[in-house]
Amino acid sequence: MATQHTVYLALGSNLGDRQLQLRKALQELQKVVDIQNISSVYETEPVGYLDQPRFFNIVCYGHTSFTARELLTQAKTIEQQLGRQPTIRNGPRPVDIDILIYEELIHVEDNLILPHPRMHERAFVLVPLTEIAPDVIDPRSGKTARELLQTVSVDGITRRNVQL
Repeated sequence: MATQHTVYLALGSNLGDRQLQLRKALQELQKVVDIQNISSVYETEPVGYLDQPRFFNIVCYGHTSFTARELLTQAKTIEQQLGRQPTIRNGPRPVDIDILIYEELIHVEDNLILPHPRMHERAFVLVPLTEIAPDVIDPRSGKTARELLQTVSVDGITRRNVQL
């Protein structure tokens, strides 16, 4: 049996039916990740490029036999299947899938940096991550998700009663 790696993924959507986009992305991810838990849906303000609709954000965790590079490739394929187009950095998108943490791996490559390089400053990631895995450790800082969350503002983040 292939080695199973624990991974934490962030998903976001702000174009089209955000709830449906996240549901479809999770269905596709199930083919490559045995998803164990999914956070609540949080509605958040955009970051970076502000002139765009609000996002729905979730975090999930599970197990995969894929390498980090293979998982990234799968995530980008799913984004494209669901209509993501190349656009401006932090621009609007039907779905975005980021690998937050892959085991205890610290990895830096052109388009694959683990753990996610901006995870520690993004409440829209840390709030749902802390909900499902408050004690998961960021391999780079050695801090738990709960500890990282205490260092950021959670203004503009609203938990939504939305079923995926």
